[in-house]
Amino acid sequence: MGHKFGGPWTEIKLDAVQYYLECYAKALTSAGMDIWYIDAFAGTGDREAERQVGGIFENRIIETVVETLDGSARRALHVDPPFNHFVFIENNPARCAALEALKGKTARDIQIIQGEANATLEALVSRRPWDQKDRSKSRAVVFLDPYALEVDWSTLQSLATTCVMDVWYLFPLEAVLRQLSRKISGVGVKAPKLDRMLSPAWRDLYALHPPDPEERADMFDVRPIEERQREANAAQVEEWFRGELAKIFAYVPEPVSILRSANRRMFSLFLCVSNPSPQATDLAQNFMKYVKQGRKPASRHKSAH
Repeated sequence: MGHKFGGPWTEIKLDAVQYYLECYAKALTSAGMDIWYIDAFAGTGDREAERQVGGIFENRIIETVVETLDGSARRALHVDPPFNHFVFIENNPARCAALEALKGKTARDIQIIQGEANATLEALVSRRPWDQKDRSKSRAVVFLDPYALEVDWSTLQSLATTCVMDVWYLFPLEAVLRQLSRKISGVGVKAPKLDRMLSPAWRDLYALHPPDPEERADMFDVRPIEERQREANAAQVEEWFRGELAKIFAYVPEPVSILRSANRRMFSLFLCVSNPSPQATDLAQNFMKYVKQGRKPASRHKSAH
């Protein structure tokens, strides 16, 4: 059975991450580092996507076709120069079986772990070489592309403490906004989930005012915290979360905002650098300059079977 997920934004995020992997591999391979790629929600390695073909310009009837495209795991395997090691984490047994089949077609060093992403990552970073921090030559890029609100704040903290991992995190901004009720007292039973994902600091969002003073109901809001309403917009929530990440990672540039429509943010693709060295920061800064200059169009990498 094919693995169907995502939309037009999926190719945008995968293009950005793959290009970073290429830059990263070139820089660190030349420096003699032992480099790892860790995909915490690896799926099957492929993804199925629908698109329309035909029409007047193709002189054929319009129909919907299903394409098999490269997912994050397969794209990472295409990076040249190659990573030395790959760790694919997936909780679904059928998807793990597909990853095992993919592993059987290559001579690369691939470890497939069936398990819950947060627990698996916590166990991984507690072992060598990651517990040695910068005392070893091992470095890693970790890709966090959750299916829902699945990445724990404690996991991000653990990845940050390694001081040798770069983390790409597709933050589900739109889904988080749905969890944040307008009035803080309306969050109710969703509070533990927000605590787990955002840390208890999410309550600070209810003290933020919108950027336009004319939108403020009261600039000197003295209501009890339980009665306050969230006035912060999506851009402010995105920037607030970036600030929280910057408290635990060495460098967190502005994210790649992935939009559902012209003014509606859907995801925030964060790059979080745990390594405080100038070389690590420079690599990330140079990459983000490329992103701000305009990304290449979605590439629709077709899977080669």
